[in-house]
Amino acid sequence: MSARTVRLLVIAMLAFAVPFAATACGGSGTQIVIGTKFDQPGLAVKKPAGTMAGFDVDVATYVAGQLGYKPDQIEWKEAPSGQRETLIQNGQVDYIVATYSITDARKQKVDFAGPYLITGQSLLVRADNTDITGAESLQNGKRLCSVSGSTPAQRIKDKYPGVQLQQYDTYSACIEALRNGAIDAVSTDEVILAGFAAQFPGAFKIIGKPFSTERYGIGLRKGDSELRKKINDALLKMQRDGDWKAAFDHNLGPAGISAPPPPPLDTGASAGQAENVQIFGKYRAQILRAFWTTIQLTVFAAIGALILGTVLAAMRLSPVPMLNWLGTAYVNVVRNTPLTLIILFCSFGLAQTLGITLVDPKSPTSIADSNFRLAVLGLTVYTASFVCETIRSGVNTIPLGQAEAARSLGLTFGQNMRTILLPQAFRAVIVPLGSVLIALTKNTTIASAIGVAEAALLMKEMIENTAALLAVGTIFAVGFLILTLPLGLLFGWLGKRWAVAR
Repeated sequence: MSARTVRLLVIAMLAFAVPFAATACGGSGTQIVIGTKFDQPGLAVKKPAGTMAGFDVDVATYVAGQLGYKPDQIEWKEAPSGQRETLIQNGQVDYIVATYSITDARKQKVDFAGPYLITGQSLLVRADNTDITGAESLQNGKRLCSVSGSTPAQRIKDKYPGVQLQQYDTYSACIEALRNGAIDAVSTDEVILAGFAAQFPGAFKIIGKPFSTERYGIGLRKGDSELRKKINDALLKMQRDGDWKAAFDHNLGPAGISAPPPPPLDTGASAGQAENVQIFGKYRAQILRAFWTTIQLTVFAAIGALILGTVLAAMRLSPVPMLNWLGTAYVNVVRNTPLTLIILFCSFGLAQTLGITLVDPKSPTSIADSNFRLAVLGLTVYTASFVCETIRSGVNTIPLGQAEAARSLGLTFGQNMRTILLPQAFRAVIVPLGSVLIALTKNTTIASAIGVAEAALLMKEMIENTAALLAVGTIFAVGFLILTLPLGLLFGWLGKRWAVAR
């Protein structure tokens, strides 16, 4: 083989290998295609000169830089909401940074890095509008605009069927329709609406509180774990270096939005834990208030059930046939009636039909107080039947000779129960009474059926707002475990300490 041939082969091999070597270093050295929106002020907008600007643009540019691409090596491709998955699956873009909410349905088609921003769905109306005050006021046939294929549009369809939803291809088209009076409101994420509001000072206003939690991620081809890791590493570096906050303040600060703490990244095994911490941090005050309400329901109902259950046990053990029959009938009826039905009867039957509210109707908190006290009443009535049977079983463990000896000494039935039977019975059934108390603690969740703001009601709201079923479920499971586990340990210890020696 001649020297010239060898040289040609070496050149050819080098020409073939260089692109792969460059790719292995993070960038191809040529161009990267990034999908984003072109019409979202503050986030991603294409200016008349052809340049791009916005928070999403800055994030995408920073990530590209960490992958080895300079700004002039980026090709920007418009990524409408309804086309994002298609663009990724067809290989038309390398990744998408376009207010792309991470959802379970989308995870079936594409992968996500991030999240890089967390926001919530809100409403934008004209500045002179007074009819719309929040999401609930949309149900009266209001005309609402959102973008087809977006998470906000789907949420409106699912949760507010009374809304006349109009779907356009872009948010800028929705904003123009709002300006012209063709629609009454625009709904999407708050940061997007804030950008449009800042673009038209005095023309629009954001109303109500956000009614969802949106986690913006960077979409990429499914299964590309290497690129996902590189993007997450870039986002983490952006957060640590302060570039993330600087980009947020520069692009969204003029819209009146303060930079939130950077969200934790879903980096693998710790993603679920990070999400739990994040959600708990956001709702911590509400969670603590809800569990305090649960504790109050448990304590008040437990006291009432213990008193009523003891009376019922005495009635069932009474030598008077009528008392015995009444006690037995109460236990059999109540114990076999669903707790939900009892709670609803207390609310609708007593409060609404009979007008028994247990509160001062002039009190500013009369509705909430009435619901709470009626829930306590329902829980008391229901739990008392189980307390009764528990105590009665304890009485049955006492040798019959003790009761006969008491009667021979001239003690009445009441004196016999008070001094001989009940003290021993309570000591014998400490552990079973602990089980009844634990069951009562968990049964307080039924109070949410009549609007009591306890743990179960908040859990339902959090699941609706965050769509993070596992994370929210884990938080509340741990909360109830914290409440009930010490009770089980305490009553187990008391049962051993105070057990009656036979």
